[in-house]
This record gives sequence, C-alpha cells and structure tokens, in this order.
Amino acid sequence: MEPKSAAPVRGTRDFGASQMRRRKALFSVIEAAFLRCGYGPLETPAMESGSTLSGKYGEEGDRLIFHVLNSGSFSEGIDPDQWNQLREQPRRLVPLLCEKALRYDLTVPLARYVAANHAKLSFPFKRYQIQPVWRADRPQKGRFREFIQCDADVVAPEISTFHQAELLGLYRDVLDGLGFRNYRIRLNDRRFLNLLASWGGVPGQVARLGLLLDKLDKQGWAVVRDELLALGFEPTKLDRLVQSVPLDRPMGQVMTWIEFHDWMQAILGDGGMTDLVREDALNALKETEQVVTFFGQNQADGSSASGGDSLTFDPCLARGIDYYTGLVVEVVAPELGLGSLGGGGMYSGLTALFGYPEWKGMGISFGAERLLEGMDRLGLWDESSLRGMDILCYASDPSLDPAAQSWVLTWRSQGFSADWFPISGKYKKATEHAQRSEVAWMVVFGEREWAAGEVTLQSTDQKHRHRLPPSEVAAFLQASTNPLT
Repeated sequence: MEPKSAAPVRGTRDFGASQMRRRKALFSVIEAAFLRCGYGPLETPAMESGSTLSGKYGEEGDRLIFHVLNSGSFSEGIDPDQWNQLREQPRRLVPLLCEKALRYDLTVPLARYVAANHAKLSFPFKRYQIQPVWRADRPQKGRFREFIQCDADVVAPEISTFHQAELLGLYRDVLDGLGFRNYRIRLNDRRFLNLLASWGGVPGQVARLGLLLDKLDKQGWAVVRDELLALGFEPTKLDRLVQSVPLDRPMGQVMTWIEFHDWMQAILGDGGMTDLVREDALNALKETEQVVTFFGQNQADGSSASGGDSLTFDPCLARGIDYYTGLVVEVVAPELGLGSLGGGGMYSGLTALFGYPEWKGMGISFGAERLLEGMDRLGLWDESSLRGMDILCYASDPSLDPAAQSWVLTWRSQGFSADWFPISGKYKKATEHAQRSEVAWMVVFGEREWAAGEVTLQSTDQKHRHRLPPSEVAAFLQASTNPLT
C-alpha cells in the first residue's frame, strides 16, 4: 500500500508555531483597533445554508462558493426525470444536492445574524469578526482557497458619516501601527458609478460597467477602453475619463478630494442624466465631503504615515460585489505589488433577504494574508516580540535534573514561559532544540557552576552569556523589555 500524501489540500496551509506567532501578532493589532472604536466580537458557523449565500456575490462570486454535498444518500428525493433533465446542466443540480455551503465572506452571515437576533441587539450594532472563509478558486501565488478575513461592520437604520469615517480611520490606524508607508485608501461611491453610466450613455449597464472598470488595474486602459466602447460608452466622454484617471500616478494616487469634487461637478454640469441620478450624486458628494472632514479630524494633522493625506478618490473604483450601494473603499500599496490590502463599502437590503427591515450597513475587511506578506517583505516585524518560549532549562548531568525541573516551575509562577529539556548531557541537541523552537534564553545547569550556587544564562544564538544565581534570573530578564540588546 502506497503511503498517503501528508500535504494539505491545495489552496490550504498548515501554520507552525513561528508562523502563528506572526499571525497572532497581526490579528492582535487589528483586534485592538476594533475594540478601541467600540466594536464587539462575533463568530458565526463555518457552514451556512446554501440559499443564504447564493445570489449575494454576483455571477462570478457565486461560482466560487464551496458547496457541501448532502449527507447520506445525497440524491434521495430528487425526481428521476428532473435528475436526467438537469444532468447536462450541473450548476442547476447544486441546490438539490447541496443544502449547505462554506461561508464565502463574513458580511452575509452578519446580515443573517442581525435578522435572527434583532430583538436582542442594540443599534447601531458594531461588530468585528476574525474568522476563515473559503473560495472555490484556482490556487496560485497569493491566492488561497481558505484564508482569514478581519472584518468590522456597523449596522443601523442609517449609517452616519461619522461612523463611515471611523471605518476608514481603522485602515489608517492599523496600517500606520504595523509600520506600512506609501499606501492609499481609494474611495468612490456606487451612486457616482450610476452617474458615470448615465453620463457615458449606458444608463442600463451599471453592473457591466462596474465589472469592466474593476479590470483596470490588471488590464489597463488599452484593453478596458475597447470593451467600454463595445458596451456603448460615448467615445468623447470616454476620452475625458481616460485622461482624468491615469494609471501611472505615484503611490496609487488618483485624485485629491478637491479634484474629484470638481470632476463630478463638471459631469453633473454636462446634464443628460435623470433627476434621481443627479439627486443621488449630489447627496453622495455632500456625504463624502462630511466623511473627508471627519477623517481628517480623527488625526490632529489630517495626515498619516503614508505621507500626507492617505485618501485618494477614484471614479473608476467599483468593487464587484453586488450588495454595495454607497461608499466603496479599497486599500492599495502599489510599490509592494500585492494587490488590495483591504476593501469594503456601504450596503443595504441584506437583512431584508432574511425577513427583517432593510437596514443599512457599512463594513471593511483587512486582507490578512497580504498584510503578512507585506510585513515580511518590508521587514516590519519586531523579532524580539515574536520569539517562542522565554526559558529552556538544560542539565549537564541527570543528577541536576530535579533542580532544573524545580526552577522551571518557579519561573513559570513568576510569569515566564519555561520548559525543561528531557535529555541531560546532550548539550548540542538542547541548543538545536532551542534554536528551532525560537527560545529566547537557555539556562544551563552545569556541575561546576551549580556547585558554586550558579547557572549559566545564555541567549539561544550564544552571543550573550551570563553566570548568576538562579534566583536572579527573573530579575535579569525583567530588567529590559528586550534583554538581548
């Protein structure tokens, strides 16, 4: 019998202790920012009803939902004639064979939770969620079938511009706190996309327009321009759009707020749109201006570590998820070449799908995997805080093991993580174990030193070595937040 592969399923990963320390360090920074702004934790099941998820993410997103085959005789109860009729159209068989699905994101499960628990919740309801999601995607570099999302959302009858700015400010707080520079928080509003479609002569093609504009970063204007012309976008106005949204501005900058405001006013001045589209766009401009003001007030000088104002405005930003209805946001750091570091937006109608009033929401999500890779590339980790155990005790002779074990318990009681290496007299093995486990310090119980009432405290890389009584080890380690310097 051939041995089975021990590799995880393609598109999924194992994380050892060293990787988990980095992941938990990132999540703790994000979670602290969420808590600071009054967001409470929430967890929802890994599986949802298939009907809960289907139809919420657009045609392309629905194809990436991981469906779970019914247990037992999964085809039981299906009419044979219906089965034979649908065999040539497998996607239409999915609802019959798979009543459950793995969650695709954290927003739709949030809407279900709010609808199910609305009588017990207080609004505005603010929650954060850090859990895995699954996508039936083709695995490739930087793209996985299972990954962690870090979301924060506000749900209420209306979402104030204060809370919209607060969510944008969370991006700035977290990214600055992690040490990122030269990032941009790109903004648009779906109501501006409606305006753009009417202005360009394709008012009935808003969804298609959004899908084409979403390709800009990957395909550029050369390709997208031809597709927009084929859609029916007016050529002269398309030329104005191309000139106004260059793709080669430094650090992801597209338009300042003033440039964006003036550009939208110019489009409104051209006319050609319905009164409803015009009114929606004017309301969006007014609300966005308030968001920009609050965003600046959240930091004394209105700037961030990204250099100046981190907000940039992109009239072509669409974000393809169908449920967005207002402000949309995407965070980019072009110099890293990692794509989006996060995104989100305003939505409405999700709770109504579960029989609850059409309350609104706004949410943001951090791309944890890309943030982790970005921190690796930029060397942003504080390595001293990512070490493993504090102390590994080693005895050079079995007769010293009881003393080493006793001091392990003492140091644990003093708040240190400590362990005893169970093979005495094997110094090389002990040091190799300490290095692989990223232990900060070894305490060596040697016969000569112990006879003098002392131990040897040495850094795992053996660059630092001190001889002292074991009773002074705790004080030595507590003397500095980074005792290896």
